[in-house]
Amino acid sequence: MARRTLEQLAETRQNLIDSATKLFSEKGVANTQIAEIAAAAGTGISAFYKQFKDKEELFLIIFERIFSAMHDNILQARRQMNMRSPLDMVMGVQRTYEIAFDTFYQHREISLGLFRSGFSSSGSMDDHFWQLCNQVANEMSKDLELGNQAGLITITNPRDFADATFGMVLQLAHRMLLENTPTPHEAAKMCTKFTLGGLILSMPPTVLTRVLPLLATPQTPTSTTL
Repeated sequence: MARRTLEQLAETRQNLIDSATKLFSEKGVANTQIAEIAAAAGTGISAFYKQFKDKEELFLIIFERIFSAMHDNILQARRQMNMRSPLDMVMGVQRTYEIAFDTFYQHREISLGLFRSGFSSSGSMDDHFWQLCNQVANEMSKDLELGNQAGLITITNPRDFADATFGMVLQLAHRMLLENTPTPHEAAKMCTKFTLGGLILSMPPTVLTRVLPLLATPQTPTSTTL
């Protein structure tokens, strides 16, 4: 009986998280009431408070799940990249951007909540968000360092380059969510073009003479065509 109760509590908790994720993504945190979350989860307000202290605690849990999954997907994309292949590197960069923009777009209101300056009043959320940004930028700088080691590029400060490109993502994502343009795929292609431009300017002449003909050849799959 006790085991069934624990299973029921775990199921109720997951149902609350699932319903809140949907409502927060569609309406935003401020416009979502605890009663709505409980009703959508098929339970009552008292059950909510048995699981969570308040909406902010629940939002923090949801935020960590969504963007930790994004980070894991980016890491997986990195592992599939061949940093000794210029064309594969370009395709990998675009895939990384697609993952980020798709995540922001799928969870529109949650993402907008993160971008709004007023949300920094939640210190824990602000810390978590920028910690995630730092993790992604660190991974990007590792890729660039691998490119340095492979002799494909010569970037003196890979972390500075990574921070600059990630800042571009945040600004474009913010406008995408506010104005519904560009689409996530268009945004990913745009950021890839700008990143590629920076990488080309950082390539030794011997590498550049090999890379430019590759980029001009229409052999890239449709999903990654620039």
